[in-house]
Amino acid sequence: MNNFSRVLHWGIMLSYIGLFSHSFLFALTLWPFVAAVLTLPILAVMYHRDHRLYLSSGLIAYVAVLYAVGLLTFTLYPMPDDPAMFCATHRLLPQLNIMQIVPDAMSGLDGVLQLVMNVVFFLPMGFMLRRWARWPFWIAAVFGFGCSVFIETSQLTGFWGLYPCAYRQFDVDDMLTNTTGAVLGYLVAMLVGRIWPTKDHEETGINDHPGFVHRMVALIIDVVIMQICVWALTMPIMFAFTQVATRLEDGRYTLGELVVDTDMTRWVPRVLAILAFLVFEVWIPWKHQGRTLGGSYTQMTCETVPRRGARRVGFYAVRTVVLGAWYVLLVDGMGRWFWLLMLGLLVWWLFAKRMPWDLVPAGPAGKDD
Repeated sequence: MNNFSRVLHWGIMLSYIGLFSHSFLFALTLWPFVAAVLTLPILAVMYHRDHRLYLSSGLIAYVAVLYAVGLLTFTLYPMPDDPAMFCATHRLLPQLNIMQIVPDAMSGLDGVLQLVMNVVFFLPMGFMLRRWARWPFWIAAVFGFGCSVFIETSQLTGFWGLYPCAYRQFDVDDMLTNTTGAVLGYLVAMLVGRIWPTKDHEETGINDHPGFVHRMVALIIDVVIMQICVWALTMPIMFAFTQVATRLEDGRYTLGELVVDTDMTRWVPRVLAILAFLVFEVWIPWKHQGRTLGGSYTQMTCETVPRRGARRVGFYAVRTVVLGAWYVLLVDGMGRWFWLLMLGLLVWWLFAKRMPWDLVPAGPAGKDD
Protein backbone atom coordinates (compact mmCIF):
# COMPACT_ATOMS: atom_id res chain seq x y z
CA MET A 1 0.00 0.00 0.00
CA ASN A 2 1.58 3.33 -1.09
CA ASN A 3 1.50 6.48 1.05
CA PHE A 4 -1.46 7.99 -0.80
CA SER A 5 -3.51 4.82 -0.45
CA ARG A 6 -2.60 4.57 3.22
CA VAL A 7 -3.71 8.15 3.89
CA LEU A 8 -6.93 7.56 1.95
CA HIS A 9 -7.54 4.32 3.89
CA TRP A 10 -7.15 6.00 7.28
CA GLY A 11 -9.22 8.96 6.13
CA ILE A 12 -12.12 6.66 5.27
CA MET A 13 -11.78 4.92 8.64
CA LEU A 14 -11.82 8.21 10.56
CA SER A 15 -14.85 9.37 8.58
CA TYR A 16 -16.64 6.11 9.42
CA ILE A 17 -15.76 6.42 13.13
CA GLY A 18 -17.05 10.00 13.04
CA LEU A 19 -20.54 8.65 12.34
CA PHE A 20 -20.48 7.13 15.84
CA SER A 21 -18.87 10.08 17.69
CA HIS A 22 -21.72 11.37 19.86
CA SER A 23 -23.07 8.00 20.94
CA PHE A 24 -19.53 6.77 21.60
CA LEU A 25 -18.69 9.70 23.86
CA PHE A 26 -22.01 9.27 25.67
CA ALA A 27 -21.32 5.57 26.25
CA LEU A 28 -17.75 6.27 27.37
CA THR A 29 -18.96 8.83 29.92
CA LEU A 30 -21.65 6.62 31.44
CA TRP A 31 -19.59 3.43 31.38
CA PRO A 32 -17.96 3.54 34.88
CA PHE A 33 -21.09 4.92 36.57
CA VAL A 34 -23.43 2.30 35.11
CA ALA A 35 -20.94 -0.37 36.14
CA ALA A 36 -20.89 0.98 39.70
CA VAL A 37 -24.69 0.83 39.94
CA LEU A 38 -24.83 -2.68 38.50
CA THR A 39 -22.18 -3.82 40.99
CA LEU A 40 -24.54 -3.20 43.94
CA PRO A 41 -26.60 -6.41 43.51
CA ILE A 42 -23.36 -8.40 43.37
CA LEU A 43 -22.15 -6.75 46.57
CA ALA A 44 -25.46 -7.65 48.22
CA VAL A 45 -24.99 -11.30 47.26
CA MET A 46 -21.40 -11.23 48.53
CA TYR A 47 -22.52 -9.77 51.85
CA HIS A 48 -25.21 -12.45 52.04
CA ARG A 49 -22.64 -15.17 51.39
CA ASP A 50 -19.63 -13.92 53.37
CA HIS A 51 -21.37 -11.56 55.86
CA ARG A 52 -18.57 -9.09 55.16
CA LEU A 53 -17.05 -7.49 52.08
CA TYR A 54 -13.33 -7.70 51.58
CA LEU A 55 -11.70 -4.91 49.59
CA SER A 56 -10.29 -7.33 47.03
CA SER A 57 -13.71 -8.93 46.54
CA GLY A 58 -15.38 -5.56 46.04
CA LEU A 59 -12.78 -4.47 43.48
CA ILE A 60 -13.07 -7.79 41.67
CA ALA A 61 -16.86 -7.40 41.46
CA TYR A 62 -16.55 -3.86 40.07
CA VAL A 63 -13.88 -4.84 37.53
CA ALA A 64 -15.99 -7.79 36.37
CA VAL A 65 -19.07 -5.60 35.88
CA LEU A 66 -16.97 -2.84 34.31
CA TYR A 67 -15.66 -5.37 31.79
CA ALA A 68 -19.11 -6.83 31.07
CA VAL A 69 -20.66 -3.39 30.56
CA GLY A 70 -17.71 -2.34 28.42
CA LEU A 71 -18.01 -5.47 26.30
CA LEU A 72 -21.67 -4.77 25.57
CA THR A 73 -21.28 -1.01 25.30
CA PHE A 74 -18.41 -0.89 22.84
CA THR A 75 -19.65 -3.76 20.67
CA LEU A 76 -23.34 -2.85 20.57
CA TYR A 77 -24.21 0.62 21.77
CA PRO A 78 -22.09 3.09 19.76
CA MET A 79 -24.54 3.47 16.87
CA PRO A 80 -24.30 5.93 13.98
CA ASP A 81 -25.81 9.25 15.01
CA ASP A 82 -27.83 9.62 11.78
CA PRO A 83 -29.68 6.32 11.08
CA ALA A 84 -31.21 7.47 7.79
CA MET A 85 -27.92 8.63 6.28
CA PHE A 86 -25.97 5.60 7.51
CA CYS A 87 -28.49 3.03 6.28
CA ALA A 88 -28.76 4.79 2.91
CA THR A 89 -24.99 4.73 2.34
CA HIS A 90 -24.00 1.44 4.00
CA ARG A 91 -25.12 -2.13 3.35
CA LEU A 92 -23.22 -4.50 5.61
CA LEU A 93 -23.66 -8.10 4.50
CA PRO A 94 -22.83 -10.96 6.90
CA GLN A 95 -19.45 -12.63 6.45
CA LEU A 96 -20.15 -16.40 6.63
CA ASN A 97 -16.88 -17.84 5.30
CA ILE A 98 -15.05 -19.35 8.27
CA MET A 99 -11.83 -19.56 6.23
CA GLN A 100 -11.83 -15.81 5.62
CA ILE A 101 -9.63 -15.58 8.69
CA VAL A 102 -6.64 -16.73 6.60
CA PRO A 103 -6.67 -13.95 3.97
CA ASP A 104 -7.55 -11.45 6.73
CA ALA A 105 -4.43 -12.46 8.65
CA MET A 106 -2.33 -12.11 5.48
CA SER A 107 -3.85 -8.79 4.41
CA GLY A 108 -1.47 -6.68 6.45
CA LEU A 109 -1.18 -4.97 9.81
CA ASP A 110 -4.84 -3.89 9.97
CA GLY A 111 -6.13 -7.42 9.46
CA VAL A 112 -3.74 -8.88 12.02
CA LEU A 113 -4.63 -6.22 14.60
CA GLN A 114 -8.34 -6.90 14.13
CA LEU A 115 -7.86 -10.62 14.74
CA VAL A 116 -5.59 -10.03 17.73
CA MET A 117 -7.99 -7.55 19.33
CA ASN A 118 -10.91 -9.96 18.90
CA VAL A 119 -8.89 -12.50 20.89
CA VAL A 120 -7.66 -10.00 23.49
CA PHE A 121 -11.14 -8.57 24.09
CA PHE A 122 -12.39 -11.95 25.37
CA LEU A 123 -9.28 -12.87 27.38
CA PRO A 124 -10.59 -11.22 30.59
CA MET A 125 -13.85 -13.16 30.32
CA GLY A 126 -12.12 -16.53 30.31
CA PHE A 127 -9.79 -15.43 33.09
CA MET A 128 -12.63 -14.29 35.36
CA LEU A 129 -14.78 -17.34 34.69
CA ARG A 130 -11.94 -19.56 35.89
CA ARG A 131 -10.28 -17.43 38.56
CA TRP A 132 -13.29 -15.90 40.27
CA ALA A 133 -16.41 -17.76 39.13
CA ARG A 134 -14.58 -21.14 39.13
CA TRP A 135 -16.62 -22.48 36.24
CA PRO A 136 -15.65 -25.76 34.54
CA PHE A 137 -13.73 -25.40 31.29
CA TRP A 138 -16.49 -26.56 28.98
CA ILE A 139 -19.10 -24.25 30.53
CA ALA A 140 -16.74 -21.27 30.27
CA ALA A 141 -15.97 -22.09 26.61
CA VAL A 142 -19.66 -22.44 25.73
CA PHE A 143 -20.45 -19.21 27.59
CA GLY A 144 -17.73 -17.31 25.73
CA PHE A 145 -19.01 -18.65 22.41
CA GLY A 146 -22.60 -17.78 23.37
CA CYS A 147 -21.64 -14.20 24.25
CA SER A 148 -19.92 -13.81 20.89
CA VAL A 149 -22.96 -15.23 19.06
CA PHE A 150 -25.22 -12.81 20.93
CA ILE A 151 -23.03 -9.82 20.05
CA GLU A 152 -22.67 -10.76 16.38
CA THR A 153 -26.40 -11.49 16.01
CA SER A 154 -27.25 -8.20 17.72
CA GLN A 155 -25.06 -6.36 15.23
CA LEU A 156 -26.64 -8.23 12.30
CA THR A 157 -30.19 -7.40 13.43
CA GLY A 158 -29.51 -3.76 14.26
CA PHE A 159 -29.60 -4.56 17.98
CA TRP A 160 -32.71 -6.69 17.57
CA GLY A 161 -34.61 -4.11 15.54
CA LEU A 162 -33.85 -1.03 17.64
CA TYR A 163 -31.72 0.30 14.76
CA PRO A 164 -33.15 0.29 11.19
CA CYS A 165 -30.23 -1.62 9.66
CA ALA A 166 -27.10 -3.58 10.52
CA TYR A 167 -24.57 -1.00 11.70
CA ARG A 168 -21.70 -3.48 12.10
CA GLN A 169 -20.81 -6.56 10.10
CA PHE A 170 -21.75 -10.04 11.29
CA ASP A 171 -18.56 -12.13 11.00
CA VAL A 172 -18.29 -15.84 11.84
CA ASP A 173 -14.54 -15.42 12.23
CA ASP A 174 -15.17 -13.02 15.11
CA MET A 175 -16.98 -15.81 16.94
CA LEU A 176 -13.98 -18.08 16.39
CA THR A 177 -11.44 -15.52 17.61
CA ASN A 178 -13.63 -14.40 20.53
CA THR A 179 -14.05 -17.97 21.75
CA THR A 180 -10.32 -18.52 21.34
CA GLY A 181 -9.72 -15.49 23.54
CA ALA A 182 -12.04 -16.83 26.25
CA VAL A 183 -10.30 -20.23 26.17
CA LEU A 184 -6.83 -18.65 26.35
CA GLY A 185 -7.95 -16.47 29.26
CA TYR A 186 -9.21 -19.56 31.05
CA LEU A 187 -5.86 -21.32 30.55
CA VAL A 188 -3.97 -18.26 31.82
CA ALA A 189 -6.16 -18.27 34.95
CA MET A 190 -5.34 -21.94 35.52
CA LEU A 191 -1.63 -21.13 35.31
CA VAL A 192 -2.00 -18.17 37.68
CA GLY A 193 -3.98 -20.36 40.07
CA ARG A 194 -1.06 -22.76 40.40
CA ILE A 195 1.27 -19.88 41.30
CA TRP A 196 -1.20 -17.80 43.35
CA PRO A 197 -4.08 -19.94 44.65
CA THR A 198 -7.34 -18.26 45.67
CA LYS A 199 -8.30 -18.23 49.34
CA ASP A 200 -11.70 -19.11 50.71
CA HIS A 201 -13.06 -16.66 53.30
CA GLU A 202 -14.42 -18.11 56.48
CA GLU A 203 -18.12 -17.56 57.10
CA THR A 204 -18.89 -15.47 60.18
CA GLY A 205 -22.05 -14.60 62.06
CA ILE A 206 -24.22 -11.49 61.87
CA ASN A 207 -22.04 -8.42 61.38
CA ASP A 208 -22.78 -6.00 64.23
CA HIS A 209 -20.10 -3.52 63.14
CA PRO A 210 -20.85 -3.06 59.42
CA GLY A 211 -18.84 -0.62 57.36
CA PHE A 212 -20.24 2.31 55.36
CA VAL A 213 -20.50 0.36 52.10
CA HIS A 214 -22.23 -2.55 53.85
CA ARG A 215 -24.76 -0.17 55.40
CA MET A 216 -25.42 1.52 52.06
CA VAL A 217 -25.93 -1.76 50.22
CA ALA A 218 -28.45 -2.89 52.85
CA LEU A 219 -30.15 0.52 52.76
CA ILE A 220 -30.43 0.48 48.97
CA ILE A 221 -32.12 -2.93 49.17
CA ASP A 222 -34.57 -1.48 51.69
CA VAL A 223 -35.20 1.59 49.52
CA VAL A 224 -35.93 -0.55 46.46
CA ILE A 225 -38.42 -2.62 48.47
CA MET A 226 -40.01 0.51 49.94
CA GLN A 227 -40.35 2.18 46.55
CA ILE A 228 -41.95 -0.93 45.07
CA CYS A 229 -44.49 -0.94 47.91
CA VAL A 230 -45.14 2.80 47.53
CA TRP A 231 -45.68 2.45 43.79
CA ALA A 232 -47.91 -0.61 44.24
CA LEU A 233 -50.14 1.30 46.68
CA THR A 234 -50.06 4.70 44.94
CA MET A 235 -51.30 3.45 41.58
CA PRO A 236 -54.57 1.83 42.77
CA ILE A 237 -55.24 4.68 45.22
CA MET A 238 -54.84 7.33 42.52
CA PHE A 239 -56.85 5.27 40.04
CA ALA A 240 -59.68 4.81 42.54
CA PHE A 241 -59.62 8.53 43.36
CA THR A 242 -59.91 9.57 39.69
CA GLN A 243 -62.81 7.16 39.24
CA VAL A 244 -64.74 8.43 42.27
CA ALA A 245 -63.89 12.14 42.16
CA THR A 246 -65.17 14.63 39.58
CA ARG A 247 -62.59 16.53 37.56
CA LEU A 248 -63.16 20.28 37.18
CA GLU A 249 -62.15 22.40 34.20
CA ASP A 250 -59.30 24.00 36.15
CA GLY A 251 -57.73 20.60 36.82
CA ARG A 252 -58.92 20.24 40.40
CA TYR A 253 -61.18 17.45 41.65
CA THR A 254 -64.29 17.41 43.80
CA LEU A 255 -65.09 14.58 46.16
CA GLY A 256 -68.51 15.33 47.60
CA GLU A 257 -68.16 18.85 48.98
CA LEU A 258 -64.39 18.56 49.25
CA VAL A 259 -62.35 20.30 46.54
CA VAL A 260 -58.98 18.64 46.03
CA ASP A 261 -56.16 20.55 44.38
CA THR A 262 -53.75 18.66 42.15
CA ASP A 263 -50.94 19.48 44.59
CA MET A 264 -52.67 17.31 47.18
CA THR A 265 -52.41 14.28 44.92
CA ARG A 266 -48.63 14.68 44.94
CA TRP A 267 -48.66 14.13 48.68
CA VAL A 268 -50.12 10.63 48.37
CA PRO A 269 -46.82 8.95 47.39
CA ARG A 270 -44.97 11.07 49.95
CA VAL A 271 -47.25 10.03 52.79
CA LEU A 272 -47.02 6.41 51.68
CA ALA A 273 -43.22 6.73 51.51
CA ILE A 274 -43.12 7.99 55.10
CA LEU A 275 -45.33 5.11 56.23
CA ALA A 276 -43.14 2.65 54.34
CA PHE A 277 -40.05 4.10 56.01
CA LEU A 278 -41.58 3.74 59.47
CA VAL A 279 -42.45 0.12 58.74
CA PHE A 280 -39.22 -0.98 57.05
CA GLU A 281 -36.66 1.15 58.91
CA VAL A 282 -38.22 1.44 62.38
CA TRP A 283 -40.75 -1.29 63.15
CA ILE A 284 -38.99 -4.21 61.40
CA PRO A 285 -35.50 -3.58 62.86
CA TRP A 286 -37.03 -2.86 66.30
CA LYS A 287 -38.68 -6.28 66.26
CA HIS A 288 -35.69 -8.11 64.76
CA GLN A 289 -32.64 -6.97 66.77
CA GLY A 290 -31.70 -4.18 64.38
CA ARG A 291 -32.01 -6.14 61.15
CA THR A 292 -33.99 -4.58 58.30
CA LEU A 293 -34.89 -6.70 55.28
CA GLY A 294 -31.76 -5.48 53.53
CA GLY A 295 -29.76 -6.04 56.70
CA SER A 296 -31.11 -9.56 57.07
CA TYR A 297 -30.14 -10.41 53.50
CA THR A 298 -26.64 -8.95 53.83
CA GLN A 299 -26.19 -10.41 57.34
CA MET A 300 -25.87 -7.18 59.34
CA THR A 301 -27.60 -5.35 62.16
CA CYS A 302 -27.77 -1.60 62.69
CA GLU A 303 -27.59 -2.08 66.49
CA THR A 304 -23.84 -2.12 67.04
CA VAL A 305 -24.19 -2.58 70.82
CA PRO A 306 -27.03 -3.90 73.00
CA ARG A 307 -29.36 -1.17 74.25
CA ARG A 308 -32.48 -1.35 76.36
CA GLY A 309 -35.30 0.89 77.45
CA ALA A 310 -34.83 4.63 76.93
CA ARG A 311 -31.43 4.23 75.31
CA ARG A 312 -32.82 1.92 72.63
CA VAL A 313 -35.67 4.37 72.06
CA GLY A 314 -33.13 7.19 71.77
CA PHE A 315 -31.06 5.17 69.31
CA TYR A 316 -34.03 4.62 67.02
CA ALA A 317 -35.20 8.22 67.44
CA VAL A 318 -31.86 9.62 66.23
CA ARG A 319 -31.66 7.05 63.44
CA THR A 320 -35.22 7.80 62.31
CA VAL A 321 -34.62 11.57 62.19
CA VAL A 322 -31.34 11.38 60.26
CA LEU A 323 -32.16 8.48 57.98
CA GLY A 324 -35.75 9.67 57.58
CA ALA A 325 -34.54 13.08 56.38
CA TRP A 326 -32.24 11.32 53.91
CA TYR A 327 -35.11 9.20 52.57
CA VAL A 328 -37.53 12.14 52.26
CA LEU A 329 -34.91 14.11 50.32
CA LEU A 330 -34.35 11.04 48.14
CA VAL A 331 -38.05 10.71 47.35
CA ASP A 332 -38.30 14.44 46.61
CA GLY A 333 -35.79 14.16 43.79
CA MET A 334 -32.28 14.04 45.26
CA GLY A 335 -31.72 17.78 45.26
CA ARG A 336 -28.82 19.72 46.72
CA TRP A 337 -29.74 19.01 50.34
CA PHE A 338 -29.81 15.28 49.68
CA TRP A 339 -26.25 15.29 48.42
CA LEU A 340 -25.08 17.57 51.22
CA LEU A 341 -26.56 15.20 53.79
CA MET A 342 -25.04 12.23 51.97
CA LEU A 343 -21.64 13.93 51.95
CA GLY A 344 -22.02 14.85 55.62
CA LEU A 345 -22.75 11.26 56.61
CA LEU A 346 -19.78 10.02 54.59
CA VAL A 347 -17.41 12.57 56.16
CA TRP A 348 -18.81 11.74 59.60
CA TRP A 349 -18.12 8.06 58.97
CA LEU A 350 -14.57 8.69 57.74
CA PHE A 351 -13.69 10.48 60.98
CA ALA A 352 -15.89 8.70 63.55
CA LYS A 353 -16.10 5.22 61.95
CA ARG A 354 -19.72 5.08 63.07
CA MET A 355 -23.05 6.70 62.24
CA PRO A 356 -24.55 9.51 64.37
CA TRP A 357 -27.11 7.19 66.00
CA ASP A 358 -24.32 4.85 67.09
CA LEU A 359 -23.22 7.51 69.58
CA VAL A 360 -26.14 6.57 71.83
CA PRO A 361 -24.33 4.51 74.50
CA ALA A 362 -25.13 0.94 75.42
CA GLY A 363 -27.07 0.28 78.59
CA PRO A 364 -25.52 -1.47 81.59
CA ALA A 365 -25.46 -5.23 81.06
CA GLY A 366 -28.47 -6.96 82.50
CA LYS A 367 -30.24 -3.72 83.50
CA ASP A 368 -33.07 -1.77 81.91
CA ASP A 369 -32.99 2.04 81.88
